[in-house]
Amino acid sequence: PDTYFAKPLALSPLVCAAYGWENTSKDILKCQHPNCGATICIAFHSSLNEEAHDKLCQQYLEMLVSSHTTGCPFRSFTSRWAKVMKRRASNEANSKCHELTVQEQSVIIAEEDNAEYLINKVSDGLRSSQLYVPPYFLSLSDEFLQFEDCSGDGSITRDRVKGRALQLRDKLKTRIGESSKLSDLVLPEAVTGYCQKVLPDVYVGKLLHQNDIVMKVPYFLATFGWDLGEEPVSEGAGVILKCGICQAKAWLASSSATNEETPRKKRRTNDPKDACLKLIDSHRVYCPYVSGFSYAPGQQSHLPGWKVILSNLLKGPVSISLRSNSK
Repeated sequence: PDTYFAKPLALSPLVCAAYGWENTSKDILKCQHPNCGATICIAFHSSLNEEAHDKLCQQYLEMLVSSHTTGCPFRSFTSRWAKVMKRRASNEANSKCHELTVQEQSVIIAEEDNAEYLINKVSDGLRSSQLYVPPYFLSLSDEFLQFEDCSGDGSITRDRVKGRALQLRDKLKTRIGESSKLSDLVLPEAVTGYCQKVLPDVYVGKLLHQNDIVMKVPYFLATFGWDLGEEPVSEGAGVILKCGICQAKAWLASSSATNEETPRKKRRTNDPKDACLKLIDSHRVYCPYVSGFSYAPGQQSHLPGWKVILSNLLKGPVSISLRSNSK
């Protein structure tokens, strides 16, 4: 929001919301619980160096826990997870003698597709130091499960992306008829470049069904975290899309949209039709798809979420099949 701007990832709106806070005015956070009412001001002076900035960020992070009143249910919740994340940050600091591989970065503690099971496995994840999503997020929304895959061959990610793509196909068919009626989506150069770097002889377009006129758009949207929004648009104008995590909205026009209907502004307006969809850049800057996660001030994941998902999609027997058929 405009009243909570340019904050470090460790104090992002997602972190504050998970810890029970909402932004009510410029730099001001207020506890969401009606019986608490605690408030905090989060502000950084522009003259702070990196060390001082991280130190102040840590103090604010601790205040997200301690500022709740004694009887506030968020206090006990945040206190438990603050201890978990402190241990995680300590493990991270002690293991920086080598750079994590893609598999180490993306594999976490998921063995079943539900948040309750993941929470119960936190201790195992801490021992292996393989957390990607901070565990307090996993109990809040299934959207965060998109980044978790312990299969070793990417099968959980492939099944999840395929399932979401099929759901999107059906939603689009209900809403507009066929997804082929929408404007063409092009993979960002950052995506093709990353895939070529990981597996140079794999055709990423086939991985995401780029040549399938029905499934291309659903697969692209599912892979990069987009779903259909609820906002109505005029017939033939396209669809409004929404990220279930950062709540960003963007417009995907129909192939028959007129020039007058085509957005010309960037996505910093109240009207999602003023923002043409960009698979990565239309997310908010603190969205895990763009920035990954922070584990402590100055510590964050090595890969953004979209790279984690693509890394898992490129694993195992599927990558061998795509490699052999790409010639």
